Amino acid sequence: MIKKAAFKLIAALLLFLNLFSFSAEAYADIPGPVDDIYVQDFAGLLSFEQKAELNKLGRNLEDATTAQVAVLTVDTLDGSSIEEFSNEAFREYGIGSEEDNNGVLLVISLEERAVRIEVGYGLEGALPDGKVGRILDEFTVPYLQDGQPEQAIVQTYKVLYNEVASEYGWNGEQTEVVPYENKEGNPLFYIISVIVIVAVIILDMLFFGGTLTRMLLIIISRGGNGGGGGN
Repeated sequence: MIKKAAFKLIAALLLFLNLFSFSAEAYADIPGPVDDIYVQDFAGLLSFEQKAELNKLGRNLEDATTAQVAVLTVDTLDGSSIEEFSNEAFREYGIGSEEDNNGVLLVISLEERAVRIEVGYGLEGALPDGKVGRILDEFTVPYLQDGQPEQAIVQTYKVLYNEVASEYGWNGEQTEVVPYENKEGNPLFYIISVIVIVAVIILDMLFFGGTLTRMLLIIISRGGNGGGGGN
């Protein structure tokens, strides 16, 4: 009987320790919200004007629909996964109304270069996983990779804002979104490049008798005839 009791006690202690360990890992250190819930920029990525713009949009949207769109930026996740961190922040901040669970939270962490959009159950129809993935791929990630985190936040927020407003049939204040533009893939980029090259050739012909153009052609031809190393 004593052995059985000891065994049960040890098993209970192990279970307790496992539960404690899980809780310690699952619950990240979420910074407490400050000012309006819509913008929690602890990484300091946004200007005063950008914060004011997003706060205004968030307030108007909530007044019209009860839904909330918020953004949280942090320097680090402190060892948590972006999924754990975002989910816990969403719950701690109480994004959206308690009755409808109609909140959306954009989370960006600088150190881990991680980003996630957390969506409440009440808006999963308007923002299913596939659409959220496309928003991240088309707006958030390209701007982040281009070193424009502030635009990643502003443009992603506006996309989410418009999606939620559309879901509720509210057209009170639709806002223009600026998608990321890859200049190298923009036809206008090539047109301008051709114009510049032609202008340089004309100037070369007028003032230098085509010397620069001939030198450039020689360099290109030599580069194109390069071969591999010998044995």
